[in-house]
Order: sequence, then C-alpha cells, then structure tokens
Amino acid sequence: MITRLDERYYEKVRPLFKELEYNLITVAVIEKTSPGRIYVDNVANPRTAFMATVEGYYLAGYENNNEFNTSLNRLIVEKIFTGETARKDETDITIGFHPDSWKQKMSIIFQGRLPLTTARRHYVCHKLEVNDWKEQIPDGHRIQRIDEKLLRRSNLEIPEHMTSWMEINWGSIRNFMHKGLGFCTLHDDGVVSWSLADCVSGNSCEIGIHTRKDHRRQGLATLTTAATVDYCLSSGFRSVGWHCDEYNIPSIKVAEKVGFKLERKYVQYYACCNEAHHLEETAQTHFRAKRYKEAIESYEKFFAMPQEELPGWLRRVLPQELGTHYFRLAYAKAAIGENNGALKYLEKAVDSGWLYMDFLISSKEFDDMHGTSDWNRILEKIRKKLGERQDRFPRSTGET
Repeated sequence: MITRLDERYYEKVRPLFKELEYNLITVAVIEKTSPGRIYVDNVANPRTAFMATVEGYYLAGYENNNEFNTSLNRLIVEKIFTGETARKDETDITIGFHPDSWKQKMSIIFQGRLPLTTARRHYVCHKLEVNDWKEQIPDGHRIQRIDEKLLRRSNLEIPEHMTSWMEINWGSIRNFMHKGLGFCTLHDDGVVSWSLADCVSGNSCEIGIHTRKDHRRQGLATLTTAATVDYCLSSGFRSVGWHCDEYNIPSIKVAEKVGFKLERKYVQYYACCNEAHHLEETAQTHFRAKRYKEAIESYEKFFAMPQEELPGWLRRVLPQELGTHYFRLAYAKAAIGENNGALKYLEKAVDSGWLYMDFLISSKEFDDMHGTSDWNRILEKIRKKLGERQDRFPRSTGET
C-alpha cells in the first residue's frame, strides 16, 4: 500500500531521509520551503517513503516492502510517466536512495522500463577561491543581485529559463524573492548568465548556474557563481552545495574553480517517461559504457519507432541530433567488426550533418575500412560538405 502524506506530517519522515540530507532538497521539502510530495507505507508509523521534488525523486527506509514497491511502480507508470511529475515538463524520473540495498529493487520500481544509472557528484563550498571576481568582470558586463527591481525593468531581456527556475523550485517568483537568492550577469540589455539557489535550509543552501549559449566560454559562469557564493558566505550561510552529473565537465570546472570541494560521488537510477525516449537514452548509456552490441540493439529499435510515438519535444530536437546518433551506431558496428553496417550508418551520419573528419580518420575502429571505395566516397562527401559550409560562412581575413 502507498499513501500520499499530508504535508502537516512531513516531519514524520525526517529520520528516514537523514542519510540523504546531502541532497538538501529533501530537507527543504520536509520543511515546506520547497514544493514536493511525499508517499509512505503507513501514515501513522512510516517505515518506507518516496519523495517527489523539483530536484529529483528519493527513496528511503525499509526496502523489502513488496506491496509498497509494486504500488510505487503503478504510481510511476500510471501517474508520473503520464504527466503528474514534480517538475513541469519533466521527461524522466531519477531516483536517489538510501540504503544502498534499494539498488536491488529498481527493476521492480521501474518495471516496464530497463532502469538506467547516472553518476553524480556532490560538492560543498565553505570558502570562496575567486575573491577578485569583481575585478575580472569583462568590459560591457555587470553582475548584480536578482531582485524585484531588476525583474520589473521593461527594457531588460530576461530569459524564460531564469524565471521558470524561480517558479519551479520555489513555487512562485514571490517565494523566491522572499526565501531564495541569486545573481546574474548583464550585457547590453539582457541577462546572459544567472546563478540561483535551488533550495535553502537553515544556514545551508544549494545553487546552480546557467549561461546563454552565445555567451559561454568567456568565464561568465565562474564569475556569476562566485558572486552568488560570495553573497551566501558573507550573509550567514556556512555551506553552499552543488550537484552535477559526472560527465558534465564544464559544471565540474566551474565548481572547482570557485572553491567547491568534492564531498562524494553517488549513483542514481532513472527511466524516461516516453518509451521511445527511453530507448534513445538506453542506446547512449550502452554506447558510453562500450557495450556496443546492446547499443546497436537499442539504437535500431529506436530508429524503428514510428515518428508519431515520439514526444513533440523529441521530434523537434531529433534532426539536430541524428548525425551524432548515426555516427555512434556506425562506431558501435565498426567496433564489433560489422563493417558494412558501419559504412551504411556512417554515410547516414554525414548526410545528417556529422562532419568531423579528423576524429573519424583517427578512430582505430574504422581502420579496416581505410582505402575502400565506400570509405573514400564518404570522406569525399565530408570534404564537399565542409567546402560548401566554408563558402556559406567564409572566415574573415582581417583585411579592410
């Protein structure tokens, strides 16, 4: 049996989530400073609990409650996968857990989807390392705290991502202004980088960072984050937390440059709400782990899915990602010696815009194909497409 807990009784599950408090959002939900739902096995005396938050989902307590676990699976499949997510427009459900023995129950929790894993990092900052961040602000830029006056400026372009972050994580912009904090970098008449608190509890908070694509690689993420951390540590917060995926190298570099220290690495399990999207994710997971036969099987199932079964957002972004997917499928086939299949999907990758010839030539998996007529034809196609791109977007020679 599984029952949604009335928020008046959230404190009852605090002991169950004690070992997950490094995910500060679990504390914030219990304290009702962040939105969230909690489900338990027994309202009067909960031994097992499932928490749905805007920063992920969490399982705690006794893991061998089979009735609870099967009921949770129905909740996930029938409710969460069909739209009742904790976060608006969520495309997957990722579960953190304690104790570690919950791993053995994930096949039950996610029955109907093959559960995937994601490696995560947790950082904490007690001391700012970029003390001269103000002196490093580039000309034409300025960093300031996010307040009501800034949001009311009619001539300022404010990214929808920034205001959505406030609304989703805090329930409303008003709540964010009252309980949260954040800084942003301005350039011309727009916000180009922003670092906001995800949640707050006592003298601890967790923050994140986002920068517009056309303003990245300028150090703005580091400076904006440093401004936020500086404010936090000088305003009574004793620690500032940061979570990111293991493969998110830019996020890791920003955190470590600012002064965050690695506290722990941990694993979470996840599944995508849409079956086609889950196949795509499964294929990529197998590919990264070099399980090439499994990656091929998942990719081929994904490509066989009717377009109408893909969610709208995936249909919109897929054309930009097809080249990479086709190349990974070609690479996987080459790695297990299926050269004909590798060449077939390599050509599809090139036709879809994948044109990284230096990487292709240096990849030893394709060595056996070098010099063949198909290989030479594909290389020539890449050269031609790169030439056409150069003609459309010629580089400046610097002459006036």
